Amino acid sequence: MKANKFKFIFIFFILSFILIGNVKANYKATVLNPQGASCSLRKGSTGYCLYSDESLSKPKSPVIWLDTGDEVTVIEGVPHIPTNNTNICSDYYVYVSHKFYLDNKDYEGYYCNANLSTGNLTENLKQEFRNAGFPESYWGKLAILKTTHPNWSFKAINTGLSFNEVVSNETYANRSLLRRSMSNNYAYLSLDSDSFNYKGDYFIAYDDTTGSDPWYKANYGAIAYYVDPRNFLSDMYIFQFETISYDDSVSDDDLKNSIAGIFGDDYLKTYIDDFLEAGKYSKVNPIYLASLSFREVSNGAYPGSAINGKYNGKYNFYNIGAYSGANPQYNGLDFAAKTDESTLRPWDDEEKAIKGGAKWIYDNYVAEGQDTSYFKKFDVIYNYLVSQGRTPSHSNYTHQYMQNIKSPSDDGVTTYRSYSNNGMLSLSYTFFIPVYSDMPEATSLPTGGGWPNNYLKSMSLNDSNVVDFNGDITTYNYNLDINNPTIKIGATAVSSTAKIDGTGTFTITSDTTKTIKVTAQNGSVRNYNINIKLTGTKLEDPVDIKTTLNNAGIKNNDKYLSGITVSSDISQIKEKIQNIRSDAVVTLKNSSGNVKNSGVVATGDRITITLNGETKTFEIVIYGDVNGDGKIAATDYVKIKNKIMGTSSLSGVYSEAADVDRNGKVAATDYVKIKNDIMGSAKIVQ
Repeated sequence: MKANKFKFIFIFFILSFILIGNVKANYKATVLNPQGASCSLRKGSTGYCLYSDESLSKPKSPVIWLDTGDEVTVIEGVPHIPTNNTNICSDYYVYVSHKFYLDNKDYEGYYCNANLSTGNLTENLKQEFRNAGFPESYWGKLAILKTTHPNWSFKAINTGLSFNEVVSNETYANRSLLRRSMSNNYAYLSLDSDSFNYKGDYFIAYDDTTGSDPWYKANYGAIAYYVDPRNFLSDMYIFQFETISYDDSVSDDDLKNSIAGIFGDDYLKTYIDDFLEAGKYSKVNPIYLASLSFREVSNGAYPGSAINGKYNGKYNFYNIGAYSGANPQYNGLDFAAKTDESTLRPWDDEEKAIKGGAKWIYDNYVAEGQDTSYFKKFDVIYNYLVSQGRTPSHSNYTHQYMQNIKSPSDDGVTTYRSYSNNGMLSLSYTFFIPVYSDMPEATSLPTGGGWPNNYLKSMSLNDSNVVDFNGDITTYNYNLDINNPTIKIGATAVSSTAKIDGTGTFTITSDTTKTIKVTAQNGSVRNYNINIKLTGTKLEDPVDIKTTLNNAGIKNNDKYLSGITVSSDISQIKEKIQNIRSDAVVTLKNSSGNVKNSGVVATGDRITITLNGETKTFEIVIYGDVNGDGKIAATDYVKIKNKIMGTSSLSGVYSEAADVDRNGKVAATDYVKIKNDIMGSAKIVQ
């Protein structure tokens, strides 16, 4: 598939040295035939890059793509003679810099005012377009085209369909696809559940699923842009609305030259005469056939390639029958291998494939009223055909030749280039342009980029994972003990590119809602709300240390404190106690008697609490942490095993930590529990 230019918004920067008092004027480009200006153009462009030199800006290769109807701003009354005294513009200038999306590269250059015109929507043209059935939103661009190409005619095709109805139907299943490479971002791709797997963090491919650049479902905004005919009323794209029926008023030489211009140096140039004869045989425009074939099988994608040893020597120059799947080309060659006398199948030589394929296109599309590239892709012609007394064999949306939403515009570009290169733009052409009801004021391509996943993979509340967490559910309820009103909120995103806000530890003073905000790389936001309700009866402020510890949820006796989660930070223990009594003074020391101000709590640490003139010191027990490093690991398992084997002993708080099952003795059942904790099969409950 060939990519083409998107709709641009030009941003122009006026150079600081332009004389004060110059007049700025808005123009639309019409016939661009520069006077005394030259440069190397990108093939097929209708704009002209004039020059760039050191007196205006740093030297550039000034390649500009400007199409009839594009809006530009020029600064009048500033003649300029370049440093090399060539390509003089007497009445310009404008500095242009914009993104040319064919190769995603910036280009800069300057235009002569003489090459631009405002265009003129006369009363006669208004009446002509009104009589032809075009809404007013079409008139401006049609007027520029008509002024530029007076031999061109435009006919409105009233589809009898609303714009939203059409776009919505084109979003169904796999009707409208794009390759990721066609936009260089993800903004054009659908994020519906059948298009993007949020939990798996990947787009779902619909076609060429095993290739390096699969086809994905396009979203509403992208489809709307390509469905809207008003976006393509310019030289470069208008030929998607030209009839694809054969026109015998064009000479064979003009047709062959146009076909040759399409093929260039591609291997398809061998078959120029075959495409001309195929057009006559099938009554299909051979330039359209060449454009379609070039887009489908050019650049070495040889139409007779064998696949897995099958169908060797079969040909399919238009990829007919190459429907969606892991290997569309295989499907196309399978179609070519079948027998059908009316379309010359099997297509076992090149001539039969080119002519027979053209006949198939005529029988199935041209004869069915889908007589333009646009209507072949967007099947919206049913109501119009009925109004003309015809009986279509298919309803709207059900008979579409391709899924690529860019195919019509690609065809238009290819056809335009061939006509332009062969001096055929002055001929008479009629364009059949669809009209819809309830059309928006304008449509534009989706903006943005970056990975779109803003889903959470998991959520934890007070170090406990939310059971059966589902990223599709965005509201959660949580009851919090009013006497221990601290909540720790944790979360992980599905995508590593997403940013999470709203996690952390919070003290709750009343019923409230906390929000986890997940921002995808593309800027889209998904909020997860946690409705927190304080429950229970508020206890009176404790006057002693033991009651304070109990209310803080910390297990204790005369010697030990326990019930502390492994890897808890010292600050968490202090915070739990001081949330109950803010005037409690809490000091922690390690087993050597040194004060600990940071780090994890470990077996053997000593905590001293002073409250209301009372002071108590406790040793901290973390069951399973036998060696006092704050972790449960193989070294703890070994210490218990050695104790049982009699090769070493345990005493005091370390013996208490080794009694994992709290049965008053250290035995094999304790080191089994440690082993299970390490293996992750069963965590030790503190």
